[in-house]
Formats: sequence, C-alpha cells, structure tokens
Amino acid sequence: MVDALSHGGDRYEEARALLLLDQLPGVGLVTLRALVDAFGSAASALRSRGPDFRRFAGDEAERERGNSAWSRAVESGLEEAERLGMKVLTWLDRDYPGRLHNLHDPPPVLFLRGRAELLAGPAVAVVGSRRATSRARGVSERLGAALGHAGAVVASGLALGVDGAAHRGALSAAGATLAVLGRGADEAYPRTHRRLFEEIVSDGLVVSEFLPGTPPLPHHFPRRNRVLAALSGAVVVVEAGARSGALITVDHALDLGVDVWAVPGPIDLDACTGSNRLLADGARPLVSISSFVREVTGSEAPTAREAVPVGGSCAALLDRLGAETLHVDVLAARAALTPPATLVLLTQLEASGLVEQLPGMRFRRAA
Repeated sequence: MVDALSHGGDRYEEARALLLLDQLPGVGLVTLRALVDAFGSAASALRSRGPDFRRFAGDEAERERGNSAWSRAVESGLEEAERLGMKVLTWLDRDYPGRLHNLHDPPPVLFLRGRAELLAGPAVAVVGSRRATSRARGVSERLGAALGHAGAVVASGLALGVDGAAHRGALSAAGATLAVLGRGADEAYPRTHRRLFEEIVSDGLVVSEFLPGTPPLPHHFPRRNRVLAALSGAVVVVEAGARSGALITVDHALDLGVDVWAVPGPIDLDACTGSNRLLADGARPLVSISSFVREVTGSEAPTAREAVPVGGSCAALLDRLGAETLHVDVLAARAALTPPATLVLLTQLEASGLVEQLPGMRFRRAA
C-alpha cells in the first residue's frame, strides 16, 4: 500500500505530475517549483496551454511532456513503490519533513521504506570518505553505536566506508538509523551493501527522492547530500579527503545553520585533508564520543552498573585490557584480532560504560 496514494485520487495525480515534471529535460527542481507556484499545482501545470508551459519550462520540456514514455516510466515506478510497501509523500503532505522546506530546492516527492516515524525529529548525520581508513571506520561504527544507545537517529548515505560503518554501529546497538539514497529505494547501492540495506529497511528507514528503478547517476549524490543535511540537527565528518563528497553535505549544512563537527586526523594523511581543513575553518572538533553524544542528545552513556551484561568476545577483550591504558593495535594483538574487529568490540564496551577512549586511539577501563 502506497500510504493512501490510491490510483486516480488527487494525491496520486499530484505525485504523478510532480514526478513526471521532474523527469522532463530542462526541468530542474527550481523550475518545477516555479511551475507549481504559477499554476497552483503540478497537475495543473502539466495540463496548461503550450505557450504558458513553455514560458516557464522551455521548448524541450514542452516538446517532451506529451511523450507517453515519461508517463509509463512514472506509473511503473509508482506501481513498484506500491508493491514494495513504500510510503510516498509529496511536499504538500502533513507528514512531509518541515526541515526540507528550508532548502531552496526541496524534493517534491519522497519514497520511504521502513519506519517513517524516524523523520519526526532531527537526526545526527555521520559522513565521510568511501575509501576510509580502518581508523575512520572504527570511529564511525563506535559513534553510530553510542548515538544509537542514546536514542538518537543516525543518518548517513549507505556508501562504502564511513557511511556503512555508522549504520552498522547504530544497528549493533539496536538503535535507529536512516539511509538517504542517491538512487531509487527499490535496491541497495552499492550492491555490496544489500544485506545492510535490508537490515535498514527492516529496522530503520530508507529515504529517496528518486522514483523506484532510477539508477545511481553521479548528479544524484549532491541531491542526496542536501537531503541528508536538511534532515539532521548535526553533521559529523569522520574523515574526508580534499575532494570528498562529504564536504558537499557540509556546505548544505552550513547554508541551513546545522552544526558541523569533524574528527581530527593525522596532518600528514591525505585521507584527513578535508576534515582537518574543516577544523581550521571553524568546525567543532569531536575529540570524545561520550562528550559529543552528551552534548547533542542530552543523554549519558549507561554506567557500568547499568550496562547490559557483557559476555563472549567483549568479556574476553575487557579481561585483556585489565587496568592498563593500551593502544588499539596492542590490544588487538593481545586478543588475536584485527584492529577493525577490536574497534567494533570496543564500541560496545564504550557504549555500555565499561571502557573509555583517550586521545591517540588508546583505551582503558572506565573508572
């Protein structure tokens, strides 16, 4: 069921018209908004006289609006949305996130899979490089888990590297996470994240402004990033090179007045050039996960006495940590684990209040 978007109803026709106009060559989101403002609705714009439509949309869009191929594509996408149980919102619906209206080019239609209620409040966006270092993936996963434990919604873009780690961290803590896609919400992108995508559909929320079946074209990702920024109350850049796409999310966040944080990294590491530059330009430094979570959520991580029981690999790792302060690489060697696997376990222990992190990726038992 596509959330009462019954075929032939007014909501269906308006959503169909918005999507069809968005498909037409030469009609971007700003032009689409101008058409709706001029004619009162997308459906009215689509039915308008040729000269009137051409005045706003241009000659090419006027020639193509009668092409039945566009209508068939839109109707096929809406049928797929219904088959997959997506909720479809237009920018006129009461459930449409008000924060998106702060964009100068808000998405006219949203396709939602999963827990639509996660759009009710601002999320914390965790973003960064797809080719992230193991250090960055570990920080991202621990940050996602800590935010999930504190009840925050963790938002990211389902990409490789930092994004995927943040989603996994939130899910590992039974927390809430939402993924904003640069393609239709019918399939995962990248495909290697299919299982993660399915977990988010099941336990979190997948959001896309693109019609089901739409491929992941390069120009879709800047559009994805502006939605991610607008849905968030804070944006954290875990690691970004000089030309990372995560910096586009930052630009939108700054335009919207959203707080931007960055994790400091080694100054001689190219992977950290962009995120370190953000710090030089005034982004807030994230030097303690627990302090950051406390500030943005108002919640404390559970104390050791309140923590959930720890067993298995976590308990074994905690035993090896003892009373010492150890670097993650040393601890990983003692436990016969890889550093990334060790960081995943440390995430759970830190979120449970049993371990605390010190500068330089060193860890100790919590007091």
